[in-house]
Amino acid sequence: MKKLIVITSNIAPYRLQWEEELAKYYDVTIAYTKDKEKERKDGFLKHSSDKCRIIKLNNPDDRDDPICLDVIKLLRDNKDAFVLFDGYGLKTNMIGMLYYKLLGKRRYVNVDGYALGEKKNKLKDLLKRWIISSLCTDFFASSEMTKQHLIENGAKAERICVHNFSSVKKERIIKKPLDKSEKLALRKKLGIESEKRIILGVGNFIPRKRFEDLIMACKKIKTDHDLYFLGGKPTEEYLKLIDGDPSVHFIDFVPPEEVDKYYLSADLFVLPSQTDVWGLVINEAMANGLPVISSANCVAGLAMIHGNGKVYKTGDINELTEAIDICLNEDNYQNMALRSLEISQDYNIEKMVELQKPFIDFYFEGK
Repeated sequence: MKKLIVITSNIAPYRLQWEEELAKYYDVTIAYTKDKEKERKDGFLKHSSDKCRIIKLNNPDDRDDPICLDVIKLLRDNKDAFVLFDGYGLKTNMIGMLYYKLLGKRRYVNVDGYALGEKKNKLKDLLKRWIISSLCTDFFASSEMTKQHLIENGAKAERICVHNFSSVKKERIIKKPLDKSEKLALRKKLGIESEKRIILGVGNFIPRKRFEDLIMACKKIKTDHDLYFLGGKPTEEYLKLIDGDPSVHFIDFVPPEEVDKYYLSADLFVLPSQTDVWGLVINEAMANGLPVISSANCVAGLAMIHGNGKVYKTGDINELTEAIDICLNEDNYQNMALRSLEISQDYNIEKMVELQKPFIDFYFEGK
């Protein structure tokens, strides 16, 4: 079986599902550099698989972005493998790519997206352009937008495979949206008492998520609703902003296998981020039949929202307020929910691998 090596920083559950899907066709080794992720709860990351070989590169202090020189030995010992560097900005990946550049070998890189909404930094932008144009040669890109961004930074169009990035397997995409009675029954099981429209936000209460925008918008919408946040504890600043509003609720971290129940119990998903390299929560919400609203600084929102929700100008509370009322309007809601499921058929892990496989096989054919 042909060898495929993924060099990455850590192994999130959806990453492992993708790599295990690749393992249906290749002998997959995952080489990772750290056991913890500062924005993730302990236990979230994966370290074992019955379908892939997993090894940790030398990082005894579990540093966030280490220099693992043993990556060179890994590459030297697997000369015939297809090596995929998961991300171009990590130090260990850059060492591996430099080594391959010296050998005259092609450097395949997986790119999830890019950070819209971040402040420009000339030095950082120059470095990124050099890495993309000189250190990398071939790419797996999350979307056509990501492909265009790579081209603008010196990548060659014919060496970019667009693979419709996702964290969702086909089996996770529901067949049809839940009706109101089904949602209410599920809410009862989850201990959610609301019979109103539920607006859902998912993620930690960190500044770049801009959950304050969603809170402010929900104070102004016409639709009778409850606002739920899943996945983190609110800071004092958020609690002051909410000021005891009984329509705002918080659910702390739940295991990944339980998250879909909360998507299914909701009516609308909103991602108001200042910046998101991709935004996998959009994939997840859509797979559960929800209309979706995203800020314009989220690549997934721009790539995946087409008739199934709204994209609004980041930070524009009035535009977000209007978008929420439009999406929850009875005349729009059902069509948007169905459209989310339709789009999800092209954004799942099996589809990713289906699109990647010809690119990988082309390498093994020596072309």
